[in-house]
Amino acid sequence: MKIRILLIMSILIINFIKAQDDTLKIQNTKLIALTPLNKKTDKVNGLTFGLGFDSKYIVKKQDTELLQKVNGLNIEVNPLGILFWMLYDPEKDQDTEFIKINGLNISAAGYLKGISHNGLTLSLYNYGHTMNGISGTFFTTYIETGNGFFVSTLGVHSKKLNGVSISIFNNAEIMRGIQIGGYNSNKDGKGMQIGLINKSEKLKGLQIGLWNKNGKRSLPIINF
Repeated sequence: MKIRILLIMSILIINFIKAQDDTLKIQNTKLIALTPLNKKTDKVNGLTFGLGFDSKYIVKKQDTELLQKVNGLNIEVNPLGILFWMLYDPEKDQDTEFIKINGLNISAAGYLKGISHNGLTLSLYNYGHTMNGISGTFFTTYIETGNGFFVSTLGVHSKKLNGVSISIFNNAEIMRGIQIGGYNSNKDGKGMQIGLINKSEKLKGLQIGLWNKNGKRSLPIINF
């Protein structure tokens, strides 16, 4: 009998602790928050405003998965954005998705590696993780996966591209869609390349430009 009572009391205590934990998680959802986000913030449904997101504040392990979400509008006014673009090397940063933003992003700087976005983003640069929607950058876009429409002045680079990329330089390891620019390249492409120089190691589609090269042949004007 005593054992049963102890078991019942243990279950009640565990349920009480879990309820308190769930309450704390609800309290960590905010309407307005400053960036970089506090590591105790789980979600923002509304507005984030500040200097931007930085993984060093919240990511402690290489295997850390998605930690924080923003649903709404994100505005970044980082005056050092141009320096980040000049000095930041995305290849040296860990490939960990730690923030997902759903909505509109307007930034005087840009995303660093580890940030995913669903919606519209306008910024100086974009070094994010996975982008779904429309991305416009003044300088460069360098992302893991892109699904949608991407416009950049200097270059668009992605490991996986599903959609359209427009820039002076377009590069994708895997491309499913259209590349439009001065120099277009991909390793495995299905779709179309339109530019001055088009290059693909393996292409199932069409190339239109001054010089076109794929795994089968090299031709001026039109290649397939």
